[in-house]
Amino acid sequence: MQLPDAPTRIRQASMVLRLTAHIARQNKALARAAKAVPKPVTWDWAAPRLMPLLAGPRYDDPAMPLVRHPSGIGPIAEFGLDLGSLFIMVDRPVAERWECTSAQLMERGLRNLRERAAKLRPDQAVTGVMSGRPIRILQDRPIWASSLLMDLESLTRLFGSHDQLLAAPTTKCLVSLPADTPGPIAAEIVVDLEASSLEPLFLDPFALEAGELVWGGDARDDDDLEDWTS
Repeated sequence: MQLPDAPTRIRQASMVLRLTAHIARQNKALARAAKAVPKPVTWDWAAPRLMPLLAGPRYDDPAMPLVRHPSGIGPIAEFGLDLGSLFIMVDRPVAERWECTSAQLMERGLRNLRERAAKLRPDQAVTGVMSGRPIRILQDRPIWASSLLMDLESLTRLFGSHDQLLAAPTTKCLVSLPADTPGPIAAEIVVDLEASSLEPLFLDPFALEAGELVWGGDARDDDDLEDWTS
């Protein structure tokens, strides 16, 4: 049996430490936030905090499956209660207690999203360079940055209405690239941003074309797939 070399062992140990620290921080943040959460969580308290979130890879607890609904832009959406630095995800038993369908949650969540997104300033999406390519990125503030893809008016106000590539590496991150960025370069940039997070979304990219948002995951034929990989 061949053992990993020293650099590999260091990277693996670093990842374990990052994951352990991340879990510890999340647990502490959840414990602090839980003090302000009523028990049980009422709809009146939850409604103004409800946000639609693009779903990443996860497996549900069989006893508490999450509520999901079509996002309207391609990927499926989930729902979280915004506690400032983290989300409490909405599961079916809770939604049933609120007597809310997924469509009703989506309607209220999108209303909250539009109201909050309208308060964001364009300069919160900062410019930068990755892999030699210019980018604009909205990251960490707000923690629902990727949800802006579900609000086209606010999306174009912050990032512009010109043709561009858009990607959501994480819930907290939304990045824009020039429309002519080669596919492999765009993929490299997104993968780098995903790798810097312990909770990547692993979503195909989007394109804003002539004012319409198109999701790469909806590619239907080989020609469409070639556009995203070449």
